[in-house]
Amino acid sequence: MWWESLSGFQQVMFIIAVSSTAVMLIFLVLMLIGIDGTDFDGVDAPDLDVDFLNDEPLSGIGGLRILTLKGILAFLSIGAWSAYIFVDVMKPIFASLIGIVLGLIAAYLQALAYRAMMKLESSGNIDYKNAIGKTGTVYMRVPKMNSGKGKITVVVQERYAEIDAVTDEEEDILPKTSIIVTGLLDATTLIIKTNKGE
Repeated sequence: MWWESLSGFQQVMFIIAVSSTAVMLIFLVLMLIGIDGTDFDGVDAPDLDVDFLNDEPLSGIGGLRILTLKGILAFLSIGAWSAYIFVDVMKPIFASLIGIVLGLIAAYLQALAYRAMMKLESSGNIDYKNAIGKTGTVYMRVPKMNSGKGKITVVVQERYAEIDAVTDEEEDILPKTSIIVTGLLDATTLIIKTNKGE
């Protein structure tokens, strides 16, 4: 009875709003229990990011990724609910325009929130610049004269980490040798030398 009293426009908006809201709630529940993105093994590409649309400058607004599955769901959910509500007081075309504007705002705010969460998540990552000057121990032999990578163990940012390392020294640095970190070769590889102080 209630469904039949709705206009065709309201029925379409209601279906879009309810389905997109339900999918958003499913994503929220999965995220709260710790199954999010790469952790969900049931889908090959769980976030379904439209990467070719997220490259600068087309849709990368200040580093935001708006055209993702979550962004589209936010747009559809808020936009459809808004159009469904406003169609009672104005023509469908104006209700649609308001829905589009509010949907775009919702997608933008969702992208802002997701970027903020990513910053919180990545803030715990090790910044290898903080290892410079630290002493550690060779875990796997470090080949001489930058001829290959070995591994060292060192405490960085109050964490015991195993990190790739190279050396400019003329002899291999063998396991259990005390070393000091002198620089960075790249974002994840340290330059080391034997710690002559020990």
